[in-house]
Amino acid sequence: MKKIKLHKGKKYSICACGLSKLLPFCDNEHREYNKKHGTNYKSVKIIAGETVSIDINSSTWNIT
Repeated sequence: MKKIKLHKGKKYSICACGLSKLLPFCDNEHREYNKKHGTNYKSVKIIAGETVSIDINSSTWNIT
């Protein structure tokens, strides 16, 4: 689990595939993977309505 701060009005791309080197944020590593493997991974887009800190986790991530 990661704690991240989201700032009001800013758009965030959160990794859904676990391939990003910038977890929990997306770095578009999924694009090449999708081409090679016929998958359709996409990031999860978030626009914060207010500045807030959240705990975030995904079963596809391998982070400590």
